[in-house]
Amino acid sequence: MDRKILMHVGPTMIDIDVLLAGVRNNTGFASPEFVTSMGNALNGLKYVMNAPDYQPFILPGSGTMAMESVTSLLKKGDNVLIVSSGVFGDRWVNIFKKYPLNIKHLRSEPGHIIPQEEVSRELENGKYKMVTITQVETSTGVLYPVESLVKKIRDKVDIIVVDAVASAGAEKLNVQDWGIDVCLTASQKAMAAPPGAALMVLSQNAVNHLSENSISGFYTDLNQWIKVMNSFQNGKSGYYTTLPVHIVFSLEKAFDLIKEETLENRIKRHEIVSGAIRAGLNGMDMPVMAEKGFESHTVTGMMLDGISMNDFLSECLNNGIEMATGIVPEYAGKYVRIGHMGWINQNDAISTVAVIERVLRDMGRKIPANSGVSAAQEYLSSNIKD
Repeated sequence: MDRKILMHVGPTMIDIDVLLAGVRNNTGFASPEFVTSMGNALNGLKYVMNAPDYQPFILPGSGTMAMESVTSLLKKGDNVLIVSSGVFGDRWVNIFKKYPLNIKHLRSEPGHIIPQEEVSRELENGKYKMVTITQVETSTGVLYPVESLVKKIRDKVDIIVVDAVASAGAEKLNVQDWGIDVCLTASQKAMAAPPGAALMVLSQNAVNHLSENSISGFYTDLNQWIKVMNSFQNGKSGYYTTLPVHIVFSLEKAFDLIKEETLENRIKRHEIVSGAIRAGLNGMDMPVMAEKGFESHTVTGMMLDGISMNDFLSECLNNGIEMATGIVPEYAGKYVRIGHMGWINQNDAISTVAVIERVLRDMGRKIPANSGVSAAQEYLSSNIKD
């Protein structure tokens, strides 16, 4: 029997109950059961984001759809500051350059972050309508200290947008208390539902910037989508374009399971699993890409140091562990990404470290037997309390 553990950066492993929740026959977006499910899912999203008073959106698409929809808050000639730690932070540039905006792009070296003082200084020197920040850079595994940055810049910019695609539901994130205006994610990451839905919440300040005169395109126009979301929150159907009906049923179940686990316990579980994996890599002297102190709990970039990326990933997959390629152009073929978010546990961490160790040894790397597994086990023994 072939059996695989999906330690990917997305899609991630899906709980069978979440998957089965989406198996519905002959259900449309006006069906009473979907209207109820959509309302529950919107409330579940507010729970995960710690944003009880925010406007939630569940839209057909992916995290990129959510990113592009923030153009609904912008007008021609607005100034936007992009704070990027890698490929997906850079995606904001690729999105916004399609529109009549003035863009300033701050980009760190891969594996590092832009110093907060540099962001604050840029906002003092120029008037910006919006700043975008990526909490977890999926291409490198870097975790940006969003809370402290937002406190520094809150009174210096109109709209603060946080890309939480690879963090919401797994990292500490208190959207409302921190003062974030827009926070977005996707169904297939730490929420661990099937791909197909873009998720986001907007503060009242952000909602006030919605306008018929925005530069948004038709599909991404939140000024139209908000009417649909409000309709479902009031127990009625709504339509702008077809909603991801079966994904919403799965999301509703995923949010129920997250509430059952509690966000606090879910975040702690991700911290333990990521810590065990990094401990295992350290035991094998395999460096990680993220700067020390800024490692995320959802993605780890492992440097390969001369090992073929494709051969390594292929052999790991043959041994039952699927991971992701490295995508930072400067390090093409020189690292892999281990995803550890969603429905993962300490046993998945041990299995992953064991396969990495075995494959590296088979590929000629001189690693003492059990060096990675022993280090990961020791970490778990020290950090899991009864």
